[in-house]
Amino acid sequence: MSRDADDLGRFGLGLKTSSFSQCRRLTVCTKALGVPVATRIWDLDHVAQSRQWQLLRTMDRDAELACQRLGSLGSGTVVIWQNVDRLVGGFRVDNDRDQRFFLEKAETVRDHLAISFHRMIGPRLNLKLLLNDREVQPWDPFFTYHPATQKLAATALSCRGEVVQVEPYVLPHHSKLTVQEQQAGRGPRGWNAHQGFYVYRNRRLLVAGDWLGLGLTKDEHHKLARIRVDVPTALDHSWGIDVTKSKATPPSELRAELRRIAERTREAAKRVFTHRGASLAPRNDSEREFLWERLAKHDRTFFRLNRRHPLIQHVRSSSESRSSFDALIRMIEATVPLPLIAVDSYERPDQLAAPFEQVPDSEVREVMLQMFKALIASGYGGTQAVDRLRTIWPFELFPSLLASLVGMVDP
Repeated sequence: MSRDADDLGRFGLGLKTSSFSQCRRLTVCTKALGVPVATRIWDLDHVAQSRQWQLLRTMDRDAELACQRLGSLGSGTVVIWQNVDRLVGGFRVDNDRDQRFFLEKAETVRDHLAISFHRMIGPRLNLKLLLNDREVQPWDPFFTYHPATQKLAATALSCRGEVVQVEPYVLPHHSKLTVQEQQAGRGPRGWNAHQGFYVYRNRRLLVAGDWLGLGLTKDEHHKLARIRVDVPTALDHSWGIDVTKSKATPPSELRAELRRIAERTREAAKRVFTHRGASLAPRNDSEREFLWERLAKHDRTFFRLNRRHPLIQHVRSSSESRSSFDALIRMIEATVPLPLIAVDSYERPDQLAAPFEQVPDSEVREVMLQMFKALIASGYGGTQAVDRLRTIWPFELFPSLLASLVGMVDP
């Protein structure tokens, strides 16, 4: 049987099964225009006692109080959970620890609603969700509102007579985000955990950040890659969408194309992460200079200072003891705290500072000035030195400071 494209339901079991996973008494009161309120109750304790699946119609006093407003409305529905044994069984309302636990669980529910229904709620949409009388604010995993977000080319994939829409996004590097935006971007599970595909069925999120078994791993370099996939309801079976609506598996005919899209998005995300999301020099400029080099030898990875870097060359050539300078460089390279960096990158990626982050402009300019002098000493003209500085990481992040050097160049 064909179903409407905007049909959210399918099995008719979701409300009941999800409710009984948390409570023992479920009450539903609903009212349509011009029709009296209808009430139906499933009570598992009554079922156990009577040994019959009897659907009750009489509410107790607490449920009646919760449904009072419904009678004054034109239409609406109230769902009530009572005897919530799975969540707060044995808890006491006058116990501070029990109260904190309950409120923490409530915030977990808020996060889930903000993610799962973010394309349905918000100031520009008609639907509002309230939790403890506070409106749930949508969580946009793609940062579509941010000017530094990259939206890559969308793709329409044909599958069994239906169309699956795929839209890849690369989020901004955290150096381009405020503290509040960084916190929002990490979501409830963190930046790394939220990379990957986001699978939607009729705008409802089913999978929030997963590489869908395509042989790709979650790592730091690709944490800014997020891909939206809209699956039509007609493909529920093909994508393995069951009654829980919490997982999805792409059909075999789409896996190769989805992996290609994922790899392209991951590569773009890696470039943003590696280059800190900024580039004043042309992308094809082969002379961009970095202070550190990554080397691989005998299945081992090493990091060493770039001996060709203008500042290193200048300081070494002007050093009274080149052997001492070389020894210092080797000591720095040999003692880079790679394990600590790896742990911090994995556990607290949002807290890693960008180059010269929170450093006064005066200090950055002084470093830039020393580099400028090193380039002049090596034979560059003033204008050439400024142009060269634009290709040296991380000075390209500070265009206004680079502009301040223009007054020092040759007339």
